[in-house]
Amino acid sequence: MQIKQFIVGDVSTNCYLVYDEETHEGAIIDPGDNADRLLAEIEKERIQLKYILLTHAHFDHILAVGAIKQATGAQVVVSKKDEYLFDANTALSAFGAYGRQLMQRFDFPGADIWAEEGTEVTFGGMTAKYFATPGHTPGSCVILLDDQVLFTGDTLFRQSCGRIDLPGGDWGTMLKSLKKLYELPGDYQVLPGHEGLSTLQQERASNPYMRQAIEE
Repeated sequence: MQIKQFIVGDVSTNCYLVYDEETHEGAIIDPGDNADRLLAEIEKERIQLKYILLTHAHFDHILAVGAIKQATGAQVVVSKKDEYLFDANTALSAFGAYGRQLMQRFDFPGADIWAEEGTEVTFGGMTAKYFATPGHTPGSCVILLDDQVLFTGDTLFRQSCGRIDLPGGDWGTMLKSLKKLYELPGDYQVLPGHEGLSTLQQERASNPYMRQAIEE
């Protein structure tokens, strides 16, 4: 398993390219922008991209999806509960003038596979499993790869969690999702949608929002 991290877009979103070095089959998680850069890496590593896996559908996680899907034919996997964000006017209305600037770049092709609790896809001998973790958006999910790595999107950050003040966010629901992650068995690498990396055990021990979640 090879995982490459890219920081993309105006709000520094973490995008991850995952592939098997022998078969060259792979997937990309949350390609939020800079499609040319990401496609150049896919071509360089000769990756047969099978899936575009989305933790949620906020603009900063999906702006490169259209170009990558067109170039590779990869299938888009996302929760149906975030379908309301597929419309540019809805997705960008909360961001004022900045949202209007982004409107001309918003080209989301829709979903090929609707992800829900327990949805699994396989590529390169690896299995990616979806866990529903709403709170940041109704369709926010965490993706567990091969019982080793958690791609936590904007649900769980290092020492923090995702914002809940945008349309569709809910603090009580976020706490339930953080508790759900706390209660997962074992330890995993935590690769979030923004900022630095962590482990689930580190977050269990010292993340104040996760601690609040288990005390509710």
